[in-house]
Amino acid sequence: IRGQVLAFMMDVEKRLYRLGIPLKTRHNEVAPAQFELAPLYEEANIATDHNMLIMETLRGVARDHGFVCLLHEKPFKGVNGNGKHNNWSLTDSDGNNLMDPGDTPPENAQFLVFLSAVLRAVHRYPPLLRVGTATAGNDHRLGAPAAPPAILSTSLGHEFTDVVGALRPRTPHNSRSTGHR
Repeated sequence: IRGQVLAFMMDVEKRLYRLGIPLKTRHNEVAPAQFELAPLYEEANIATDHNMLIMETLRGVARDHGFVCLLHEKPFKGVNGNGKHNNWSLTDSDGNNLMDPGDTPPENAQFLVFLSAVLRAVHRYPPLLRVGTATAGNDHRLGAPAAPPAILSTSLGHEFTDVVGALRPRTPHNSRSTGHR
């Protein structure tokens, strides 16, 4: 089945490329014959349209290859389903990515400010973020064998965890000694 699935994936990529949707990655996931697609970053309204085109293309190409494409979060008990997660970023009015760490993340003040703001928002406002993601399907997908749906977290990886850790003060801040609160 691996050869058949790879042929299917390559056909999907070619068709999406012709539609103007280039893909950045393709790798096998946990479940058998489960692959990940990652379109390149785009503005939200274009990315939303492209997401719909990707799902329709997947279904159509699957039929052409004698497959059925399931886009349900958890189609079978005990088998991972579709994650359909979104990676996002923020840009300024000139289209510069405010979450791009650049070549030297510890020296990129703009990146560090916006990264800190996102981390703070996830820490401070989890109920609001939860409202934006809570659906019956998503709760089942995350609450089944994957992870409890009510937990929101960030994962920076080792390098960025070290970068953020280096920003923290080494000594406790004493507001009485400075007169500030």
